Amino acid sequence: MGHLHEIKRVYRDLRKRIDTTPSGLPEGPAVYDILKILFSEEEAALAARLPIVPTSIDILAARFKENKETLKAKLDRMADKGLVLDAVHPRSGKAFYLLAPPVVGFFEFSLMRVRTDINQKELARHYHRYMEEDHAFAKMFFGGDTVHGRTLVNENAVNEGDVSYILDYERATALIEQSKGGSVTLCYCRHKAGHLGTACDKPVETCISLFNAAEHLIRHDLARRASKEELLDLLARSRAMGLVQICDNVKQKPSFICNCCGCCCNMLQGINLHGIPHAVKTSNFIAHVDAASCVGCGRCARACPIGAVSLLPVPFAKRKKYPLSARVDESLCLGCGVCAAACNQRAMGMDPRPERVLTPETTVERVVNMALERGKLQHILFSDPESLTHTVLNRFLGVFLNLPPVKKTLLSKQVKSRFVQSMVAAALGKSRKWVKKV
Repeated sequence: MGHLHEIKRVYRDLRKRIDTTPSGLPEGPAVYDILKILFSEEEAALAARLPIVPTSIDILAARFKENKETLKAKLDRMADKGLVLDAVHPRSGKAFYLLAPPVVGFFEFSLMRVRTDINQKELARHYHRYMEEDHAFAKMFFGGDTVHGRTLVNENAVNEGDVSYILDYERATALIEQSKGGSVTLCYCRHKAGHLGTACDKPVETCISLFNAAEHLIRHDLARRASKEELLDLLARSRAMGLVQICDNVKQKPSFICNCCGCCCNMLQGINLHGIPHAVKTSNFIAHVDAASCVGCGRCARACPIGAVSLLPVPFAKRKKYPLSARVDESLCLGCGVCAAACNQRAMGMDPRPERVLTPETTVERVVNMALERGKLQHILFSDPESLTHTVLNRFLGVFLNLPPVKKTLLSKQVKSRFVQSMVAAALGKSRKWVKKV
């Protein structure tokens, strides 16, 4: 009984630790079953102590009172399993580690390839129970204005006169060109659905990673390297199949481009299953219907991955040859262009949105905004204060100084304790009075 109690404590400590990440890991059905499949007891105990910001191996070894090389070997093995993220400083060669979040993180990594070291079919069932049969994780993960994924418009579906409105960070083709290639993995969502017997007929090897994220996955044998030409071809084939491109919600060096279907994709299920309308950020375009050209065939409605297009009867006063016409629910439309690409009559088009959708500049800014909106900011800055280098701290605080007034107000509500206020003041070289005004 004591042994069982110890296992329970180890994994409960781990869940609580992971829950401090912006993604969160709230209590829910099967959450401990997931952790027990992925983490051994030893790994769980170590992971529960790891920081959620990059920290050097020297600092970790000193903190844990463990031999540096021994600790590094353990962390490297966990990185190979997708449980830990690592990075090597390009000039100093120093290794930095942090606990991987669940999404995008060890949930996806566990099914990015076929593995024999874990029971992937059992894991898929637990993921389904945790994320699809219960709403707690979805409410946490999608529960803010800043979300992890953003929609990329199908560049071929945009009217020629409006192409100039598409900026490079909004073009999947431009991102692949900038990255000069990347990696390809199995789609976590379709792989999971395959184990559940619910997968659609779309290909499974469709997930693209770029820049540093691609190198991390390749280094740990979680993905295979792919050339720029292969990725552009994959992108074109995915668009032809009516898949939606969902990208990391940052402007600079996004980590992934997923080719998503409405039936399997967990991010789109935030809309379809959990009813969270903005679980994925929209593109800067929105679909529109040319009623005079629409024949009511329904191709656009069938193609839309989130049901934002429907067919309605044409009013009697405007009765024409075709009794039905498409209608776009603008409150839901992702601006992906899948409907426009599916239309044979050129009746569906894509218009620039009246107001541009704001996208975080960097991963740091997105993480800070997500943490701030979800009440987890203090965990990023202060859960392990001695492990934060001046560089990392300055980067985070630099983002704070540029927050809009509304988020500064929200920040002041969270940063209340004297301890936290004094630490912020010391880091900024400001007085505690200044912190209270923020």
